[in-house]
Amino acid sequence: MGRPHATVDVPGHHPALLSELAGCAVDPGGHAAELARGVAGVAADVPPGHVCATAWVLDPTGDHVLLVWHQRLGWAAPGGHVQPGESTRVAAVREVAEETGLAPPHLHPLLESPLTVHITDGDEPDHRHWNVAYLFTAPLDAAVNGEEGRPAQWFPVDGLDGLVRRPDDLIEVTPWARRVLLAT
Repeated sequence: MGRPHATVDVPGHHPALLSELAGCAVDPGGHAAELARGVAGVAADVPPGHVCATAWVLDPTGDHVLLVWHQRLGWAAPGGHVQPGESTRVAAVREVAEETGLAPPHLHPLLESPLTVHITDGDEPDHRHWNVAYLFTAPLDAAVNGEEGRPAQWFPVDGLDGLVRRPDDLIEVTPWARRVLLAT
């Protein structure tokens, strides 16, 4: 099913991904459990798609979230397709670096395992994006540079409902990320 480049497709047999999903911090929508069935190599009834990695980057207080402009989605968390042989965590760090310019030492992972799994159903009815999300912190004053002229900027967490364009998963996942951050 790979698109312009090789992708990790669902359903399929991906034991390393199955192991990563076992440590998912929150799964209120059941998407992590459903994706786990889809990558265990036995569940043909799981909606087909690609595995993606997203990154929720919050400032250390949890008051701001770093978003990037996406042509189709509007303001969204940094993320993209996981490449074959790549872990979702490595993909999340790579996508943040590509889309915002942030990387260690400014980018700090908060959890070893995924925060959650959220889904994005695109304009193409034949596939879903299964987004394995990780939680990071970064200082508000770290230099941020959008990819290929697209903006990347910090937004107040409490003001996301007012964004002109944004995917619904942004409103769903950000409060979970903030709660986990504040509990650590």
